[in-house]
Amino acid sequence: MRKRITLIVSLLLLATSYCHARALTLAEADTAIMILLFVVILLIVLGGFGLHYNRVITRRNEQLLRILNALDDYRAIVADGALSLDEQENVLKLQQSKSKAAKAVQTDDCQAFYVKMDARVNKEKPFTNPDFNQQLLAEFMGVDVETFRKLVPRYQDPERTLEYINSLRAEYAAKILMEHSDSDYLMDDMAFKCGFNDSASFNSAFKFAFGITPTEYLHSMSQMFKKNEYNNNQE
Repeated sequence: MRKRITLIVSLLLLATSYCHARALTLAEADTAIMILLFVVILLIVLGGFGLHYNRVITRRNEQLLRILNALDDYRAIVADGALSLDEQENVLKLQQSKSKAAKAVQTDDCQAFYVKMDARVNKEKPFTNPDFNQQLLAEFMGVDVETFRKLVPRYQDPERTLEYINSLRAEYAAKILMEHSDSDYLMDDMAFKCGFNDSASFNSAFKFAFGITPTEYLHSMSQMFKKNEYNNNQE
């Protein structure tokens, strides 16, 4: 704010000096001052918009921080309390043996498998392999592709499964950038670290998940932590 006030005062002084030096008429001086006032108003409007935008991004990132932490806590609880993969497989075989007809797995079983899968994938992070896909995800969970598609109907389409995998990669990148917001990360390196084949797909998946690009996220997160640190020092 002080910088903007200093800039405005400097512009007014320069305009006054210019009018005196050029010996402008009153009408010409008024025109010059009107132009200057327009520029000043434009700067104030742009500055206000910038402050509002930064506040919005900061609030969104604070909310994102809470969501990511809550997800970590939830997955930790689920991973500790859920059945093991062998136990889940035995339950599934028992249920299938009771019915000779080919039926879809019950909704509760599908949900339990999905929650377990989501917790385990986030814990072990197999998606950092750029070739990780539906086939590898099914193998990672110890089932074949056909069983996987029955257990997770929403991801029967390999492309939908890839969208899920990319969302996990984007979430993983957000956590890394959050923890190292003071570092100068090369986004190409970050993309490969999280399992993307290139920075373009990384940017696309990240923006789809969080509404901003990784670079914008890193910048706003850095500003948020600097602001919090400043407020703590003032206290």
